[in-house]
Amino acid sequence: MESQTTCAICGKNAIHKCSACGNVYYCSKQHQKEDWRNHAKACKSFKLAEDSLLGRHCIATRNIKVGEIVLKDDEPLIAGPMYNCAPVCLRCYMVLNETIAVACEKCGWPLCQDCKDHGLECNFSSSRRDHKVSITEFGHPHPSYQCITVIRALASKDVNLESYKKLLSLESHCDRINSHELSNTVRFIKRFFKTDDISEEEMTKIVGILQVNGHEVPLTDPPYVAVYELTSLLEHNCKANCSKSFTDTGGLIIHAAVPIAKGDHISICYTDPLWGTANRRHHLLKTKFFECTCDRCKDPTEFGTMFNALRCNRMNCPGYILPKTFFEQEHDYICKICESIVPYVEIEKMLEDIGIYLSIIKKNDIIACKEFISRYKSTLHPNHFYNIDVTIALAQLIGQQTGGLAAVETDLLIEKIELCKKLDKLLKTLVPAENRIRGLILFELHAAHADLSRRHTEMEILVPLLQESKKYLVDGYQLLKYEPKILPEGKIAQHAEQNFHEINKLLKRFNVT
Repeated sequence: MESQTTCAICGKNAIHKCSACGNVYYCSKQHQKEDWRNHAKACKSFKLAEDSLLGRHCIATRNIKVGEIVLKDDEPLIAGPMYNCAPVCLRCYMVLNETIAVACEKCGWPLCQDCKDHGLECNFSSSRRDHKVSITEFGHPHPSYQCITVIRALASKDVNLESYKKLLSLESHCDRINSHELSNTVRFIKRFFKTDDISEEEMTKIVGILQVNGHEVPLTDPPYVAVYELTSLLEHNCKANCSKSFTDTGGLIIHAAVPIAKGDHISICYTDPLWGTANRRHHLLKTKFFECTCDRCKDPTEFGTMFNALRCNRMNCPGYILPKTFFEQEHDYICKICESIVPYVEIEKMLEDIGIYLSIIKKNDIIACKEFISRYKSTLHPNHFYNIDVTIALAQLIGQQTGGLAAVETDLLIEKIELCKKLDKLLKTLVPAENRIRGLILFELHAAHADLSRRHTEMEILVPLLQESKKYLVDGYQLLKYEPKILPEGKIAQHAEQNFHEINKLLKRFNVT
């Protein structure tokens, strides 16, 4: 448009503007309706708000549909290796050892044999040290790597001042972070580099920003950490309404996982949403420096799923025990039926013992998973987070053996289907934004139904199974379609597209869709 106040359709003086983004004007409501299909692709669906409790956050300015992209960060403001990681190539993040590490000729930081240059730390190091960096120990966390992302951020000031200012505008919570952790990193940088022109306050703020706003990016092995401009404005919720997907080039896409109404806060989850409430809240407090008070954390039953519940140990009582609240540090568990109380210390010891046992059971083993569930049948609610962890593994393991699903006995295949259906129902209630795990479970359901259909010749059984298989396939693809192709979930999304065409051909043979 030549002018912001002219109609996007006809160019006449405008009297209306898009109420969602405020960027486009129209001469009439009719022209606004005519342009919506085109404008919807670029229309900003949120606005920035701020208050004393949440700080800056985003509020939906219009209704947002499931799957709609809410915002996109094409690239991070800053990215680098994980804090205190083992030596990695500073270009591709490959783990290094003494046989493949090649020191950068300019600064000394080691690279892999395929990478010839690396990031802003190269000039920063070579210009602020009398000697090249020397890394001689490999295979375990190295203290020198705690500084890489910090000095990349500091060096970006001279390369892209606008981007650096955006980084500094993010929340750092320096007043809440363990001062020992902060000062360790800052002291290391001051000892390792010449930093007379950089204030300790500036370095401290960068360390805080990276810790509070960093996202673990799983595009490499090991993953790296990145900070994104727009995504850092989104608030946390343990039952978030948005999912995040990384692009193949390291960008980040935020898309709606549930219908979001105009006026709703837009949220993502900062922690692992399949942890128990106490663990989630502890992690958020220690790493993001706030106490979560979302609706999920407020409800000990976790929306009726009983995700943290244990069986009452009073004889013949069919009840389950939960604390009245998780907002108290040491919360006793109470049975809703017989009102018996189990002290917090007993609960902690019990959960610790179960957690230790879970950590040592044989991995990728169907029998071990079943034995765990059986062992704690009289202790844990079927939906307890430990049981769900094992159930997810079990549901995916069935069919991974030699011969695939075709070699699985029918009874076990039906068991896989029932497990996946149970998980699908729970995940939709508890963590609707966990698209990756939900998509994988739905793809497992699709595959199991497709294989079950091959075991039947009766049309009245075969066709409904194929139709159900197709439904799970479509639903699973919708959850995984934004995942990068280099990750397993992205590969499954591609596989789902192929399967969709094959299952359609098969259904057409039976004159159904």
